[in-house]
Amino acid sequence: MAPTMRGPVRRPYGFTLTELIVAGTLLLVVVQAVWWVTVVQGGVATRVVTGARMLDEARLIHHLLSVEVGNGEGSDDWRVTAERELHLRAFRGAGFGCRSQPANGWGVAAAGYRLPDSGKDSVLVFSGDGSWQPSALVRRSRARRLDCQALDGFSTEIWFLDPPRPGAVAALYFENGAYRFSNSAFRYRTGSRWQPLTDTGIDVDSSGVVPLGADAVEVRVTRERPGPFLPSTRWKIRARR
Repeated sequence: MAPTMRGPVRRPYGFTLTELIVAGTLLLVVVQAVWWVTVVQGGVATRVVTGARMLDEARLIHHLLSVEVGNGEGSDDWRVTAERELHLRAFRGAGFGCRSQPANGWGVAAAGYRLPDSGKDSVLVFSGDGSWQPSALVRRSRARRLDCQALDGFSTEIWFLDPPRPGAVAALYFENGAYRFSNSAFRYRTGSRWQPLTDTGIDVDSSGVVPLGADAVEVRVTRERPGPFLPSTRWKIRARR
């Protein structure tokens, strides 16, 4: 009797229940692994961004106070109050007397961080006798025909001072301002408004400006949530003018 010939065994379409369970388990493991990696990367990225912001804010505070304190003289140009506020003459630029002078006002070659503003600036005038005297900057105007030093970046102006300062040689213009740590941020005051210069997150009870003698201060900055990136720092800054 001839053997019975059977055709090739055909596998039914689809998956068995066991294969579906295995595949589902592997998919769940992969999803969990991807989710964990995403969470870890997100946490690391958040810490890096937060740390970079903290470093930027520390550099800003250090730069501002180094310039402001360095350009002044202790007790004359700045002082630290009992509330740990730094009150100061915030110098914004300089003017040098021209060789020729107008009939009214004082001709200067001026330049600075910004242009003088008669609405908020005063002037500390240096006279030929070596003394410094303050005056209000009543108004200013541009001048073109005065014989002034050709200084790159300087513009020729006429300043009207109250009181006038005959014999003035040079001057520094400034605004009266103040710095402090309050409401979790570093702030600057012009007039009656305290403007935040940093984001919140500073522990103001442990931060502040402390006088060190007559010509130096120590600045302390502590974060509310200390972390691996600059939890706290301090600097000593000396007057240079």
